[in-house]
Amino acid sequence: MKRLLAQIGITYFSVLAIAFYLQGWIVILVGGVALLLTVLFFILKRTRKTVFIPAMALTVVIACAVNIGYSALFVQPVIDRYGNTEHTVRAVITDEEYKSYSKYYYRLKATEIDGENVSIKVLLKTPHMLDAETDDVLTFTSVLKETENNYYRAKGYYLVSDDYDAYVEEEPAFSHTLYYRAIQLRRLMRHTLESVLPSDCAALCRAVLIGDKYALSQNVRDNFRYAGASYFIVVSGMHFAVICFLILKLLKRAKYINRWVRFAITMLFIVLYAAITGFQPSVLRSGIMMVLLLLGDTIRRQTYPLNHLGLAGIIMPFIVSPYGAGDIGLILSYYATFAILLWASPIAQKLYFKDRYGNILGFNLSARWNAFTERIKEKRDGGKPRKDDNKQPFTVRGFLYKLWNCVALMLSVSIAANILVFPISVFVFRGFSLVTLVSALLLYCEIYLILIFSFVICIFFWFKPFIALLAVPLTWLCRLVLWIVDGLASLPFAYCHVSQSFILVWTAVTVVLGLIVILYRNHYRYLKTAALFSAIILLAGCLLHEVLQLQVLSLEVYNCGTGVCAGINSGGNLHLLSMDAKSKELYPIWSDLSERYGGADTALCSSDKDLRRYRMYRDDEFAISTIMLYDKSDDHTNEGNIVGFDGDRTFVLDDGVIMEVSVVNDTVVPYITAGDRTVLVIPDGCTIEEIPIKRRQADVIVLSEAFSGMEELRCESLILSTDVPTAFRLADAMKDCYQHVYFTGEGDVRCRLR
Repeated sequence: MKRLLAQIGITYFSVLAIAFYLQGWIVILVGGVALLLTVLFFILKRTRKTVFIPAMALTVVIACAVNIGYSALFVQPVIDRYGNTEHTVRAVITDEEYKSYSKYYYRLKATEIDGENVSIKVLLKTPHMLDAETDDVLTFTSVLKETENNYYRAKGYYLVSDDYDAYVEEEPAFSHTLYYRAIQLRRLMRHTLESVLPSDCAALCRAVLIGDKYALSQNVRDNFRYAGASYFIVVSGMHFAVICFLILKLLKRAKYINRWVRFAITMLFIVLYAAITGFQPSVLRSGIMMVLLLLGDTIRRQTYPLNHLGLAGIIMPFIVSPYGAGDIGLILSYYATFAILLWASPIAQKLYFKDRYGNILGFNLSARWNAFTERIKEKRDGGKPRKDDNKQPFTVRGFLYKLWNCVALMLSVSIAANILVFPISVFVFRGFSLVTLVSALLLYCEIYLILIFSFVICIFFWFKPFIALLAVPLTWLCRLVLWIVDGLASLPFAYCHVSQSFILVWTAVTVVLGLIVILYRNHYRYLKTAALFSAIILLAGCLLHEVLQLQVLSLEVYNCGTGVCAGINSGGNLHLLSMDAKSKELYPIWSDLSERYGGADTALCSSDKDLRRYRMYRDDEFAISTIMLYDKSDDHTNEGNIVGFDGDRTFVLDDGVIMEVSVVNDTVVPYITAGDRTVLVIPDGCTIEEIPIKRRQADVIVLSEAFSGMEELRCESLILSTDVPTAFRLADAMKDCYQHVYFTGEGDVRCRLR
């Protein structure tokens, strides 16, 4: 019964999290089946005696009902009434703006829409930084689109304004909330770190201490992701716990502070730190568990962390919303904590070295410090220091055993967390890092030292000599972490991308293995074997895919309706040649490329208009390393990853892949030499007669519509990228002129170049 609350809470949270990503009719079906099972379990005498079985089924019913009710009563009415139509909005800024790529994001709470009083969260995206801050009032007229991004939906933003031409009026706030004071404190901490540290080190400290990962460059964020260490640069439960326990230890050193005062002070700090970090869901979850743990310690009652986790799973959806359970950061933090509480200790017991009496060898630093202070006191009082008869003689083997036990403790925590985090990451991010355990071992100590040093610097911001002195080792630590992360991310096969089809196959195999284990006698004996076999299948399949990708060199032309969307896949690296399509058609293509590649090494923009389109979709974390922009006015020359050109230019994209760019009628025409094959992409607005004759004879030619002068083209393969119905007949008519004719109206076209 001690863990019944944990079972109910974890089940409730899990069902809400899964329901967030499922279609409504599937949630209704699952809830209906769970309702029938609940009735059946209460009828059957055998299951009725076991309380937790009907309780679990009833919990599933309640969670499904909450999800369906919230969607029907709160979410869908807002989308139906205001979604995808133009409205005049008056809203209050609820948090600091942040910049992602070239856009500024403002989190708003609408108080009026078209003159009607409302209370709805709205996300405003704008290319210009507004002269406004938290609690100021904004008024604008724009089309409010339904949010398709699950990240924002989980945070309660179901409407988004993404209009470049929207005019925004700013009004200063009449008064400020308490949260505004926390933001001011956050800015002070940020300024303090930036004033004593180099920019790259200050950015890392900001990410570790207050979760401001946007301070880091995209390259550094990618390195952390490839090294499997992204959880270090967001404020997670572990960061929060380290700071809380540090405060608690300091308070326990004070003799005149009783346990209730200590509890009150720690509670205030928990609320303050959660506010400084923006009330992130993972921090709230950790804060709830910390409060329950401190309350149990204060009233002198035994605590059960799994029950605390279960209660946090019940409370969190009420604090945020039922959709808040779908926040991927909260999901990863929640299940990592669950796995650590469940399996870290058993794994550590298997890894520890023990002496002949079964005692675990380790460095008892607290006991050694207490003994050292006692000897100092005795010597100061004039007494002779006592000899410790229990002290073991120093041996190299004993020292190495103790050192390994420290490593085993960190390793057991990482292994336990990844048991559940690993499959979730594969499903959500379509990839995983093979060096995540190595990064955990190499970075744990440095990251938490950075966390503590940064916290101390922010506390003593007024004492300039002290923080300047502390900044020296902190800078070394930051540089060491960035160097380690860069090295791990650069290792071959450090990060593996997983295709959706392979994930489905792996899931099916895992389910079959699970059914075999359940149906077989003494099935718990084979559970570990089945889990290990499933992990081996996933790992082997991904490694084989990565090895095969090294040999791939292909042209990919995507089905985008009207226009040309094409790229070169060179050994798993994507080079975008054209993304000429409407936003509605481009978004699913971009999402698919994000899952398959994660980003693009290079991208070609034919104009400033195309650059705005790239920037719009890059905001969904699709990283582009280098953008080649046709820029006659030379307006973007000094921007970070933009390489401008105003005439013919040659770019080396990859080993054996060269792109020659020609400008025809102010239209960029790329000509690619890949291996022993050539590719010509003819965008809209280009005159074929003005393209050099040699390029008109490329091996593969891609165009979006029938141009005048098509009879001048000579190629082995012609690819038509259009959804015009007559294109079918056109393709049939041209089969006699070219060896192969492909049409994207039937799906994406992939042409092997090697």
